[in-house]
Amino acid sequence: LVISMCCFGLMAVFSASAPEALSSYQDSTAYLRKQGIACAIGLFLMFTLSKHDYRKLKALAWPLTIASVLLLALTLVPNLSVTAKGSSRWIPLGPIQFQPSELAKVATILLMASGLSKYFWWHTRVYMRIAVVLAMAAIVVKQPDLGTTLMIVGTLLSMLYVSGINTMLILSALGAGGVVVWHHVQKTPYQMARIQTWLNPNLNPQKEGWNIIQAQLAIGSGGLWGVGFGHSLQKLYYLPVQHADFIFAVIAEEFGLVGCLVILGMFGMFAYYGFKTALQAKTLFGRFLAIGITSQVSLQALVNIMVCTGLLPVTGITLPFISYGGTSMVITLAMVGILLSISRDRGQTEEDDEENDTVVERRA
Repeated sequence: LVISMCCFGLMAVFSASAPEALSSYQDSTAYLRKQGIACAIGLFLMFTLSKHDYRKLKALAWPLTIASVLLLALTLVPNLSVTAKGSSRWIPLGPIQFQPSELAKVATILLMASGLSKYFWWHTRVYMRIAVVLAMAAIVVKQPDLGTTLMIVGTLLSMLYVSGINTMLILSALGAGGVVVWHHVQKTPYQMARIQTWLNPNLNPQKEGWNIIQAQLAIGSGGLWGVGFGHSLQKLYYLPVQHADFIFAVIAEEFGLVGCLVILGMFGMFAYYGFKTALQAKTLFGRFLAIGITSQVSLQALVNIMVCTGLLPVTGITLPFISYGGTSMVITLAMVGILLSISRDRGQTEEDDEENDTVVERRA
């Protein structure tokens, strides 16, 4: 299923990026080749991790988190990060650029899974982990990257919810978080403009409302069967970031409603098998890992599609497995490798048995 989405994504990236690549690099396959390399690296990591015992990843929870915090902090240091469209999200590593916030997503899942599999959600050590995750989210906000921040916090809340936390606490946290986000948006002019143009794209159709209007034109032009692969008109310098954030709109134009339903169905199947893997996991650590990975990928896909269709404000979130983005592709495929390792669990170890028994005793 994942390989099918990656192959479809390479086709979509080539179609959506060819005009821009030809104009910028005199090579219509420039973005395709970069994405193909990232996809190959990601698939290698996926197959490698799928054959290794996921339990060993527990020891990497804190080291990976500390590395993520340090790398995220570097994005806030002038001249050490790459700034694009007003956001400093990338660190240059020779010829490539690395996005630390993608690594922070994995660190969040590993850190919370290792804690929640051993302690109740109200334990001091779990609180400490929550504080570290919120600190990473705060740094991502400063980049600024509100979309990725919401993904990190959303994954945290989903893992806390399945750990047995009171629903009212979740709702209270969402309410408090909403107030904080709204306060931040009010102080950030471009984000406030996004909210206003989301409610009424025609308020400023030549600036903030342009993305939403062009995306909806692309989706509406696709009809039932689409205009055909490679025949999108909106990708010809009308639709911004057409090979990344708004690639779903290009897919809708070229493959129509049928193509959109296929994409939605594939992500639905991914969510089904991901949560099924979580239910069948033989350890609590594996269960929380599977829930965190599945929730994050599914939530990101849902948010991206809702943004393209105008149901949510523009957030800058890519479509997993399909959108252009090297770091995102590699990290997401690596997470799938962990999910595959959980699904082919070779049985519990004595250490896991003792750990699960301890948790059961505490709950009793």
